[in-house]
Amino acid sequence: MNGNGTSPHPRLINLVVAQGISATGDAFLLTAASIAVYRESGSATAVSLLLGLAALPTVLLGPLAGTFADWYSRRRIMVGVDLASAAACIAVLAGVALLPLTAAVFLAVGVVYSLSTFYRPAAQALLPTLAGPNQLGRANSGLRLATSLANIFGPAAAGLLVDNGGFELVLAIDAATFLVSALLVLAITNIPARVPDGARLSALADAIEGLNYARHNRHIRVVIAAIGVTLLVGTVVNAGTLPLVSRALDLPESRYGVLLAIEGAGAMGLAMVFLYLGPRVRLLSTGAGALIAVGGSTIALGSAPNFAAAAAAIAAQGMSVVALQVAFASYLQQQTADAFRGRVMALTSMVASLASISGFAAAGPLVDWIGVRPAFAVAGALICVVSLPVLSLVWNASRAARAETESRA
Repeated sequence: MNGNGTSPHPRLINLVVAQGISATGDAFLLTAASIAVYRESGSATAVSLLLGLAALPTVLLGPLAGTFADWYSRRRIMVGVDLASAAACIAVLAGVALLPLTAAVFLAVGVVYSLSTFYRPAAQALLPTLAGPNQLGRANSGLRLATSLANIFGPAAAGLLVDNGGFELVLAIDAATFLVSALLVLAITNIPARVPDGARLSALADAIEGLNYARHNRHIRVVIAAIGVTLLVGTVVNAGTLPLVSRALDLPESRYGVLLAIEGAGAMGLAMVFLYLGPRVRLLSTGAGALIAVGGSTIALGSAPNFAAAAAAIAAQGMSVVALQVAFASYLQQQTADAFRGRVMALTSMVASLASISGFAAAGPLVDWIGVRPAFAVAGALICVVSLPVLSLVWNASRAARAETESRA
């Protein structure tokens, strides 16, 4: 998947596989940690605190992580984070005998997820350099496919291993995944040299400069805002699908797991389609259409009269979410100058995390207050409205392209 052809470049394959393995390790650790904490404390609140701890570093450290990704070698940052994460897992493993298990679990998750905050913007900023401008959609589709597989196999393996080897075995295996990821990234060579963009200021000043860069670029600003609002409102689906199955459809709670599997299958299916389509995907138009599809499938899911209709709606939701992720990630990488790419991608992750944390705080009470079906209808309608500014960008870009064609004629 280099910039001049359609075949996968070995360097890009290494990057996508490394990110997939790293994501598997993160999902593996967090699932196992949640199980261990719940078994130790019997408290859902403790599990919620753990999940909040995993999301918090992106909010607190995101600007710094993005600045470092624009200052230093992105490949070295990724390798360093993987090695530090492996060392952290081994250190916590050595300290399990001295610490209460709950404290060890929180320590492992806090350190690993703090380090991963620095990994993501470096990887996202490096991806366009390896893929080339014409293959960003295909590269991001491969990444979403790898991440989808990670989110399936990581949690499944975690539950099995916690039952058979305890949290200690999880830490050992997680350390191994980080080492494998580091080796794959180390094998990425011949990366084009980056030209520094002016003098470096302080980390805070450069982080603010990156924020101003995104704020003054209307295309980037609109897309990041659309991502944030969609994730903020879309948490209604996460919080409301189980009550939908149990209350509205009057089905066993086990059907909830089936719906999640169907959603994952839809996501993987569309990721493979995008891998085939490659540069034929129009990024901004696809993102706008995906927003409408996310909103429409949310409304359809909330109004589903039976399980079959709910399954069809959630499969469409999985596909539309992947379309949104691939199109907008690729578009932001394409629109952002390389010198600011780490900071813009870190800002996107920070906005997404803030939106998710805020949304989860409000989604449950909203579902309980107005009912599950009305909550889905409101959420879907708001997501459709969010598509309007993006559609405006598509329209303006189309007009500009027509004007340029006419002037050449």
